[in-house]
Amino acid sequence: MDQEDHTTDPFSSHGLWRVSKFTLQSLQPLEPLPWDEELPDLSDGFFKSPLNIFDKYASELPGLSTFGPDLFDPDQTLGLRTDTSSESQSNVNSDQHSIQEDEVEDLWALRSLDVRQDSEDLLKSWEKYHDRTSREHVPAYFSESGAKGFDAALARQAAKWGTQTQRFMVQEDVFFQALLKLGLGWSSLFFRYDEQKRQFEQVHNDIRISGITSIALNGLTEELLRCGTNMQRLRIFAGKVPVKSNELSALSAFSGAAAVVVHTLEKQLVGQFRSIASLLQIKALFHECGKVVSVLADMVSAVDGAVSEAQIVSVVSERATHFSQTFDHMEALLREIVNRVTEPWLTHVEAWVGLRPETSTSVELASSGRSFMAVENQPESKKTLSKTPRLDYRYLPDQMPSFIPPDQAFLIFESGRSLRLLKRNHPQHPVANHEMRDAGTPKFECASTWFDIERIQRKASEYEAELRSEILKYNRGEYCRGPGATPHTEDSGNAEEHQVLTGTFELFDLDDVPNATGLLRKGGNCEKDKLGHLLDGTPSLGLSAVQSGFGPELTSSFYLSLAPLLSSQALLIDFSCLHLLFKEHQLRSHLTLQWRFQLLGDGFFTSRLSNSLFDPDMESGERKVGMVRSDVHAGLRLGSRDTWPPASSELRLVLIGLLNECHDADKRLETPTHADRRNEKELPGGLSFSIRDLTDEEIAKCKDPNAIEALDFLRLQYKPSAVLETILTQRSLDKYDRLFKHLLRLLRMVSVVKRLIRDSTARGSQSGDTRNVLQKFRIDSQHFVLAISDYSFHVGIGSTWRRFQDGLSKIESCLDHGDIDGTIEAAHSVHRLRDHHEDVLDQMLYALFQSKKHNEVAKLLDDIFGTILTFAPLSQLDGVGGVRHETEAAVRRLYSLFRKQTSAFVGYLRGIDGAKATSRSLDRSGMAFTTREAPTTVFDHLLARLEMKRYY
Repeated sequence: MDQEDHTTDPFSSHGLWRVSKFTLQSLQPLEPLPWDEELPDLSDGFFKSPLNIFDKYASELPGLSTFGPDLFDPDQTLGLRTDTSSESQSNVNSDQHSIQEDEVEDLWALRSLDVRQDSEDLLKSWEKYHDRTSREHVPAYFSESGAKGFDAALARQAAKWGTQTQRFMVQEDVFFQALLKLGLGWSSLFFRYDEQKRQFEQVHNDIRISGITSIALNGLTEELLRCGTNMQRLRIFAGKVPVKSNELSALSAFSGAAAVVVHTLEKQLVGQFRSIASLLQIKALFHECGKVVSVLADMVSAVDGAVSEAQIVSVVSERATHFSQTFDHMEALLREIVNRVTEPWLTHVEAWVGLRPETSTSVELASSGRSFMAVENQPESKKTLSKTPRLDYRYLPDQMPSFIPPDQAFLIFESGRSLRLLKRNHPQHPVANHEMRDAGTPKFECASTWFDIERIQRKASEYEAELRSEILKYNRGEYCRGPGATPHTEDSGNAEEHQVLTGTFELFDLDDVPNATGLLRKGGNCEKDKLGHLLDGTPSLGLSAVQSGFGPELTSSFYLSLAPLLSSQALLIDFSCLHLLFKEHQLRSHLTLQWRFQLLGDGFFTSRLSNSLFDPDMESGERKVGMVRSDVHAGLRLGSRDTWPPASSELRLVLIGLLNECHDADKRLETPTHADRRNEKELPGGLSFSIRDLTDEEIAKCKDPNAIEALDFLRLQYKPSAVLETILTQRSLDKYDRLFKHLLRLLRMVSVVKRLIRDSTARGSQSGDTRNVLQKFRIDSQHFVLAISDYSFHVGIGSTWRRFQDGLSKIESCLDHGDIDGTIEAAHSVHRLRDHHEDVLDQMLYALFQSKKHNEVAKLLDDIFGTILTFAPLSQLDGVGGVRHETEAAVRRLYSLFRKQTSAFVGYLRGIDGAKATSRSLDRSGMAFTTREAPTTVFDHLLARLEMKRYY
């Protein structure tokens, strides 16, 4: 007997209304009875947990995820084992469970009899309505038997083939609820989320519902398992939003967009689930949702490895472009997500190029190196002209998103860099001063249709036309604050940014702690969000393209949307900076200064420098006992002295005042009384002679007065101002220094070969003898050196610099007339003018064999100069009795070596390919160096000077 027989009082009349168990001999049915969904959920199974007594409070306890009193069909629960690992089961003490089991079972036993009694009174046909004792006929056809017949057929087939396994029937409504929660990414009694594997898995593998095979059910379950896993991944990602209010990041924007999508999908699915009556409807319900969630989950997985803002924006845009081609009905949704993710980056670009005031966030990004530019503090030397520390910016192409083309990315960087230069010198300039600009300044946006792109172009044109007139007025000194302009202070900018941040984080519902743990969050701003409207707007979850216009591809839309406004802003910034450089800081005069002194373009300075360094007739500046040195007619007399190098005091004595006299030569002739005062005046950029930093090996070569490197220690020092350094960069100054060192060597060789001719006029010289090898050596060396010098100064330096000066003249003329378009056409931009200037110097180095490509021929040229310098002392001994015959053999060996070296040099010039050499005619800015019509190279001029009659 069971426990109930021991506890019942046989003499009590309490249970007389009950039917005796022994009078009921019900037979087991051949097939399971149908479940009536209209009945109240009052039945209970054998393995009912006592914790389920709280099911009636399930609506008040959303976190328990309960399903109802009975999950399994009462007729199919034989042999069911309770799964203690289920998330809905709690670890309850076994003793407490056994104490409560009796009471619970007695209660449910009574109600179960009521259910059976009610089920017999159900009216399912008209016959039973008229006659309660009428019994329905069993269907004769299998197609009319419904789910019961299908279940019986499955059981018979399994018994016939011996493949019968333990399968337990689950109520449809309970299982449908579990499938809904699975698709939404929430755990239930049948499905749970594995934290280690990071995916959903089935708790019971031996369950099914009536009328559906386990194979068909597993197919749908696997699809929802993927959907639920992706939903849970998105939910976890949305919960990791950065909480720093002063940092607008692409990651937080992406997580916010994902949160809005998840919230909208949850709301839609729960609302549409009320009318679901079959598995096919559930499959159709989650079909489109699964696509959206899988796309977003793929983008989230790709973003996990990103370490910078640029990588996040690039990954999201690339994946969105790919999926917009795969699922064209998602294009509107994906475009909106990309717009959300790129908005913080575009805001930073706007602040960089001057379309909005700078904020602390943008400054922090630049200083920390997390943006596409890095701030560099330039160390200032003691001789610098500026006492304030100077900031410079370095371009970081790795921090630029991939959808921005390289030329546009570099234009963004250079525009912001030039804008900072303008702000430091003209804070009230219309381009740099946001207080004088109205609130209607256009902003960067990503257009989706061609109509939007045309609208952006019109706004950019209007903005450019308005700002052009203000800039021209400012340059004329007529600019004043307009009456309609509204001040835009830094505080208002911060307030605007704070409002954007506040709205953003309200959208994410990050501070809504009570709702953060529920299945659905409150609507709030999510219902007003554009992403929600894109998902709610049309049937099938609103994933059809809602845009009526035809537009470019997603990646191309960024370039087409940014180009109009960026080009207008860059043009105005470049014109303003060019006006600052040429009109206020006299850039052209400083460039002319480099040509006069560094490139030895000033004839007066070249002549004075040559006499001071090489003329043997000048007075010596060396310190001697009992003699007072004077700077009048003093020189270093290189080549006519035994001691070398000269002392620093001797250098100062010889070269002092030389640069000042040559710089003010024209003014000195007009007012000679103030010459002494001008000698003490500092030259532009602090131009002066100085000592070059050399290595130990180079110092050893400088100590030899007969070596070609004897004067390599001497250099010209020039320090441009911070504004002029925009064009006169340190790299260009290094190129000027290399040219000055080579031209100084060439100037020395010209002086040496001229002295060789004077040696032939000595009284005992045999220069009249045609077989005299000394005279041949003198003539050949003079011809070679003078040809090289003439080519270097007139072709390599002169013609190239003359074309550069023509371009500068055109720029100045356009600036004088206020021609913005003409100025930009001539100079293109500030950075392209800087590149063109450096390319001009590269062209000179190339023509003078000082580029890296000509290392071998440059060494050969130095060897030729060294051979001539070795011959020079022997030439001076010509005519001295008894010496000619001793040196004649050495001279013949030197002359033979000289002939071989010059022949090799000329052979190299003949072998230069004209097509390859002509490729140097264009610089990286696209500006032409030469306008020659014939396919000749620059070296053809030198070849023509060296051998008119193929002497070599």
